[in-house]
Amino acid sequence: MQILLYLTIFLFSWSSPALSNLISDAKDLLNTGVKFNWPEVRSKSLKILLEYQNENGTWQRANLGSGFLISSDGLFVTAYHVMKFCLESQKEKSRFSASVDCSGGPSAIRYKAENGDREFEVQIVSHLKEVDSTNGKDIHTPDEIIKHRDFVVGKLKSDGAIRFSHWDLRDFEENKINLLHPDADFELTPLLPPKRVFVVGYPKDRDFVISEGFLNLTEKNSRGYFAADYKVYTPAYLESQGISLDTKWGIRVENHMSGGAVVDASGYLVGLVVNGNHQTAGILSIENVLETFFSRTANCIRPILQLSSRYDPLSRPHALGPV
Repeated sequence: MQILLYLTIFLFSWSSPALSNLISDAKDLLNTGVKFNWPEVRSKSLKILLEYQNENGTWQRANLGSGFLISSDGLFVTAYHVMKFCLESQKEKSRFSASVDCSGGPSAIRYKAENGDREFEVQIVSHLKEVDSTNGKDIHTPDEIIKHRDFVVGKLKSDGAIRFSHWDLRDFEENKINLLHPDADFELTPLLPPKRVFVVGYPKDRDFVISEGFLNLTEKNSRGYFAADYKVYTPAYLESQGISLDTKWGIRVENHMSGGAVVDASGYLVGLVVNGNHQTAGILSIENVLETFFSRTANCIRPILQLSSRYDPLSRPHALGPV
């Protein structure tokens, strides 16, 4: 409870000062020792853009958030709150197999996604109700971040001939996240061992960047994690894990990196960042996304996601399960 209260005070103002540098070029990334390179990361990442008409009817655009690819045919994940303008008419519904056009129609707003030097129209194919995703709020406590499912699955519109680079998905333990009670109460505990991760995204008014740090807090159902500027480990434990006692805890996250991928040093997805500031990041686990929107059962649409070390892929069910 003390940890939760501490985080509530300091978390999620999206403040601009920084305690650490962002990785902003290929050389800096290479020096971290990861098993992926700069062009590879960019090819798997998305900048989510919103185009809108001003009072004169002129189209303008703004960077609204980040996203990441999870399949070769263009499926991607981002935060619900990044896509909320597209989902305004759908916010009372939860849909597993949808086709919500976010780029066309008579609306005065439309979404686009940049993938490297290419630009695509987008649609949402799986989403929950607004009340389950963000409850219509822009600022959330750590308790709300874990209990809400602030994510959607979208798809880049293409002619079908394009094969997209995408992040790898590890196999995971089924039914660890209780979909009957996704908003169950919890207690934050230290993550053992702490996990070194990289947060990928497109900050406001900046080019593509990567932020590095350790996840150090979680809860027993693995719905999410925090990288908090908070010392939760003893010196003896850190030494046993080969982690420096001088490690700076917390991860810098800037505005509009929300929805971006969180990956480990081997290039496997850990989750997506949904909120943060210059010293703390709130992350929902990729297992949370996969358990919510995908299935291993046969009563599904064609297989679309392949997990590492498994022959049978995940699919999208025809109808939404318990949410």
